[in-house]
Amino acid sequence: MMEEGINVSLVSKDILSITWKVPDFIISLVENYFELLFTSMISAIRIYDVTSIIFDGSNAHYYLEAMIGESQENWKFKNLKANRNYCVEVGIKISENQFFPLLRSNTVRTWENKAIFEDKNEIEVSSSSKNNDARRNWNDLVSTYSYYGKSYPSFIYERGQFSCQIKKPNIYLKKPFDKTTIFLHEDHKRKKILLLTWEYPPYIIGGLSRHVHGLAGGLHKKDYEVHVITANPNHQIQEEFSDGIHIYRVNPLLEKDNDFLSWIGGLNLAMIQKVMELSKIHHFSLIHAHDWLVGACGLTLKEFIAAPLVVTIHATEFGRNNGIYNELQRFIYEKEQQLIHHTKHLIVCSTYMKKELHHVFSMKKDKRIWTIPNGIEEKGHKGITKEVLSAIPIQKNKRLIFSVGRIVKEKGFDTLIEAAYKLHLIYPDLYFIIAGKGPMLNEYRNKVIEKCLQDVVFFIGFVTDEQKNALFSNCTIAVFPSRYEPFGIVAIESLSKGIPTIASNTGGLKEIIQHEVNGLLMEAGNSDSLLEQVVTYLENESKARKIGSNGRKMVESVFSWERIAKETNKVYKEAIINNKVNSSSVVGDINPL
Repeated sequence: MMEEGINVSLVSKDILSITWKVPDFIISLVENYFELLFTSMISAIRIYDVTSIIFDGSNAHYYLEAMIGESQENWKFKNLKANRNYCVEVGIKISENQFFPLLRSNTVRTWENKAIFEDKNEIEVSSSSKNNDARRNWNDLVSTYSYYGKSYPSFIYERGQFSCQIKKPNIYLKKPFDKTTIFLHEDHKRKKILLLTWEYPPYIIGGLSRHVHGLAGGLHKKDYEVHVITANPNHQIQEEFSDGIHIYRVNPLLEKDNDFLSWIGGLNLAMIQKVMELSKIHHFSLIHAHDWLVGACGLTLKEFIAAPLVVTIHATEFGRNNGIYNELQRFIYEKEQQLIHHTKHLIVCSTYMKKELHHVFSMKKDKRIWTIPNGIEEKGHKGITKEVLSAIPIQKNKRLIFSVGRIVKEKGFDTLIEAAYKLHLIYPDLYFIIAGKGPMLNEYRNKVIEKCLQDVVFFIGFVTDEQKNALFSNCTIAVFPSRYEPFGIVAIESLSKGIPTIASNTGGLKEIIQHEVNGLLMEAGNSDSLLEQVVTYLENESKARKIGSNGRKMVESVFSWERIAKETNKVYKEAIINNKVNSSSVVGDINPL
């Protein structure tokens, strides 16, 4: 029986022979992600003439492609050129111009009479090229997991109607996870858990990265052995042990794919390959997936490593856009729905999000959802040096109003620009700094120029945590004018520092802030309402100081990661116990042969 993976061999100076077998867990993941039966997809094999020994999915001179049968597991490419590097991929055709690779061979170099191979027995993603080409930078085009490019992925129009049923392997015949396996270095005092997330420090898109990082540290202190599986777009260390956390960073086979949804599918594929490799030496007690981006991996792993799945939904596509208006948004909505309906253990960060899930996904009222807020970790900060703020337009003898977040429509920074225009006429000593990056950064900068506020409002782009903390320390007021905000970690950060804070009366923000007690609330999208709250602080300094102090005390008592890890631990314990009970009942139903 052929081993799972892909093998290439040169049978003559110009003929390459390929054999392969796609693992069951990859087939299941593909079905879960595309919501199509694998047998209904068009399988294909490609050969690339690559420019170097390492193939990263983009450095190919050309390729040849052939359609293959459903059960076919071998092929031969003929008439190859001598002294060239060749790489082979087996995958599926998503559309006429899109190919989704499932397996990739190592590079083979042809000679006149022989071939030189890399290690061909491993199934792994090849090391990635660090060439900085002109392809899309998803870090700039993604807002809390929403794609803001101008073109839509073609494959989502061809999916048709498909009622997804999670494919469960027969664990008694195929034995994807053998419970009799002896695991090396097993610490029975610490349960091993997997955290699946597409972003993790130092790769930071939004609040999700910091959330998972803080949760991982809190869970480690609760005697869990935490393993984080995440993306590696910035080519960090692939495997790292930091602060007691095991971190594994993976790359999709086509890591430079122009199609974001195809890239995410490839990320899920790379993640599950890494976990299946780790599961040979680790017994994972639980999987915790964060949002739809890693949902296909989580749902497939739930069956293949026989571990319960806990899911945290941080935001929804419906909520970000106030509805579903195009095919791209519908695809993401369906991925969220699939993930929510196929897990028994759901976590959200606010009561607002809990209500949103029930409303958007028509969930049954008896579906249990745990509400556990986000948190922050207050570390001792060193004194602020001049160098930290040297590149930031700090204006002495003026009062700073500061805001930070992804530069996207739902964060409401256009409302802040409108309010700044009005406030500057009343208080000429005010200026505004807005930190963060995102797809609307240039649009907002142009709006500032149109209103002649170049010396008043500054969009400064990405800032480090050190710079952000320095800006908080220098500001008079912090403002978060979001239209949609499931929680609002940056608002918690502001409150924790005792800064007079203004936030929109929406989402999770209104659950955090009590008006005129620990902060002030404004009407979302209303610049006059924001102006009114700013004036309240500026004209009542003693009131502002008292409200700021109340905010700091509230955060210290409610939003520590230690407390949040304690609440999450309760969910984990229930999930693990339920999984054991269900496993026992299944085993009891099996008739002995």
